[in-house]
Amino acid sequence: MNLSDKKRALKMFQYGLYILTARATDPKESMPYAAATVTWVSQASFEPPLVMVGIRNESWANEAVKQSKSFALNVLGKNQKAMASKFFKEVHLDGNKINGCEFETGVTGAPLFLEANAALECSVEERIEKGDHTVVIGKIVNARLNAAEDEPMLLRDTGWSYGG
Repeated sequence: MNLSDKKRALKMFQYGLYILTARATDPKESMPYAAATVTWVSQASFEPPLVMVGIRNESWANEAVKQSKSFALNVLGKNQKAMASKFFKEVHLDGNKINGCEFETGVTGAPLFLEANAALECSVEERIEKGDHTVVIGKIVNARLNAAEDEPMLLRDTGWSYGG
């Protein structure tokens, strides 16, 4: 296989940017909240309503989702690159703000960011642990729309690259 061609072909896939959030259930955790910018997301079923997301295996987000058996996907708008970049690093909680972004707690316990375009809360239906990412299939249990008219942020529009 030509590895350069494989990498270039995979980078042709188009992805949105989302902030995955979860609240861990282990009371010994010093930081119960996880929040990470993710791109490998897709709708997987109409009925029941399912989505799937790829989460890096060694990430705190993956562990928090595993513990809580739930997560939220906060959908970002095209002008929210600065917000997306805040969740490539460690999570810091200050009152009702994570990395400076205000949130409310959803029905699953996951943080829902007030400035995100929308949020989907999900219960974990299945985890597929293969390779360096875990594919998590979640059933949508709640949805919230904040800015229906805003266009979604696409990875290609940020100048960032994740894949290949």
